[in-house]
Amino acid sequence: MPALAREPQPLRLRLAAPAAPSQLRLVRIRMAAWAARAGLDPDTVDDLVLATHEALANVIDHAYPDGNGDALLDADCVDGEVVVVVRDHGRWRRPAPDPGWRGRGLVIINGLAPYVDVRHGDTGTTVEMRWPARPAGRSRVAGTGIRSR
Repeated sequence: MPALAREPQPLRLRLAAPAAPSQLRLVRIRMAAWAARAGLDPDTVDDLVLATHEALANVIDHAYPDGNGDALLDADCVDGEVVVVVRDHGRWRRPAPDPGWRGRGLVIINGLAPYVDVRHGDTGTTVEMRWPARPAGRSRVAGTGIRSR
């Protein structure tokens, strides 16, 4: 697999609740700029930005019922992959059997990232997403699955 044009420094952000919802727009802008600096093709940049937004929105909506807690975001280029990790220290809420108009964040994430791993436990939830580090001009890769533990 070809290397990226240039590997940017890792991106690390902490979004503090209750201000997190108002920060999502800025996070999308920063993620897009970071991925573009890495030389990713526009489709992959869009997928990465939307999947990251959905993971952060899940933290805001579900992890902290009282509205107090942080969402942590790490993005890096590792061994030919772009790795984005969103974590919280809140509590896990099982997806509803019938989510109604909402509740499709994990489904969207799974459709956008070729690799998704969701881990939850007493110390919070971690969503790890990976994309091949394809430089601009390379073909897209479809999502392959989601695992939840």
